[in-house]
Amino acid sequence: MSTFKNINNSSTIIEKNVVSYKNSFTTSSAGIESIKIISGSKNNNYWSSLNVLFYTSGSPTYAGETKLELNNLSYKHTKQHLNKFHGYESSSLISIPARYYGERVTEKSFLLTDLNNSDASSNNPIIKDDGFGNLFSTNAHFSQSNNSVSSSDNYVGNIFYEHGIAIITETGSWSGSVNYSDLATNFTLNMDSHDTMYTHEYEVTMKPKEFNQTMNYTVRMPLSGTFPTLNDFTASLLSNEYIATTFTGSDFQPYITNIHLYQKDDYETPVLTATLVKPIRKSDKIDMVFKIKLDM
Repeated sequence: MSTFKNINNSSTIIEKNVVSYKNSFTTSSAGIESIKIISGSKNNNYWSSLNVLFYTSGSPTYAGETKLELNNLSYKHTKQHLNKFHGYESSSLISIPARYYGERVTEKSFLLTDLNNSDASSNNPIIKDDGFGNLFSTNAHFSQSNNSVSSSDNYVGNIFYEHGIAIITETGSWSGSVNYSDLATNFTLNMDSHDTMYTHEYEVTMKPKEFNQTMNYTVRMPLSGTFPTLNDFTASLLSNEYIATTFTGSDFQPYITNIHLYQKDDYETPVLTATLVKPIRKSDKIDMVFKIKLDM
C-alpha cells in the first residue's frame, strides 16, 4: 500500500500577510514599564543608553548645542524631531515588550492617557503619536508655537516603533498646574501591533489507487479467548497480523483523519500534522485533493 508520497512543489503557495492586533494596557500590565530618567543623576544609565541609541553618537558634552532633526529612514519625506532630549534632563520612558507589538508598533496607534493628573475641568492629559515617531498632546493647554501640534517646537517626545520605546522628553507645562514631567506614572495605553505572517499552502493529491488500506490497528482480528482488560484486548490485536473479515470486502474504504508531512528521508517524526475536522472516506474512484495551510 502507499504510505508516503512526494508533494508537488509547484503547487505550494507562500503568501505574505500583515496582521495587526489592538492592545490595551495599564501601568500594572505584565511587562509594561514606566521609568523616570534624570540626566547625570538618578537612572543616568537609562539616559546614557537612550542617548547612544537614538539621540547622538554618544558624546556626553553638548557645547553650543543646536536643535537636531534626524531623517527617519522608515518614513520618506518626513522627519522625526530629536531636539528635546539634551537640555531636557527629566524624561519618562515607557517600554513595551516585543510580544505585544510584534515587528513594530503600528504608526498612529499609540494613545496614552495619564490618570494621575488633570486640569480644572477634570480632563486627563492625552499623548498620541503622529505616525512619524513624534509624540504630542491632543489636549494641551499650552504650545510653544502656532505650528503643527507635532512640530519640532510643539512635540513632547518620541516613539521608536521598532523597539517599543516611547519617551516623553518635554518638561514644560501641559496645563497651568501640570507639567509633562509629572506624567506617565499611572496611565492607560492603547496601541496596535504590526506583524508579518507567512501562510504556506501545501496541496496533497491522493490518486484512486493510493492510500486504500488503513493504518488503524483496530481493524485486526483479535485472537480467540477472553480479555479481562482493554490492555489485554489491545495486545491481542497487535499480535495478530490478519485483518478482521468485516474490513476485507471490496466495499471497504478507509477514512482519513490526519495527514502528516515529513522532511525528505526522515519518516519517523512528522514536522506537521493536519487534523481533519471530521473523518473523510477515501475514494477509490476519483482524485482527492487536500489543501493544508500553515501560518508562520
